[in-house]
Amino acid sequence: MRVTSAWRATYVPALAVRAGDSVTPGRMDDDYPGWQWVTNASGLGGWIPASLLEGGRVASDFDTAELTVHPGMIVTSLKTRAGWHWCRDRTGNEGWLPASHLAPT
Repeated sequence: MRVTSAWRATYVPALAVRAGDSVTPGRMDDDYPGWQWVTNASGLGGWIPASLLEGGRVASDFDTAELTVHPGMIVTSLKTRAGWHWCRDRTGNEGWLPASHLAPT
């Protein structure tokens, strides 16, 4: 995919959760429907797909890392969730990008 708009990783460090982890659910994202803010026991927060929450537990492993990119870059989309793509750039870095910032090549 071709990056059409710049994106900068928003939350560093990113939150990585494992299936069964306890989290504190927070607000739903107004800009990206289907995503919910969660906070782990250490106080680190991040956005995860709301569909992965079962009460206060995470149903499957998830990494909230985002990828910093600039227009014109080529990335490979490896999976999608709720309007976002998990992408790999040509140097091997991986992270989430909003679909609105990508176009097919």
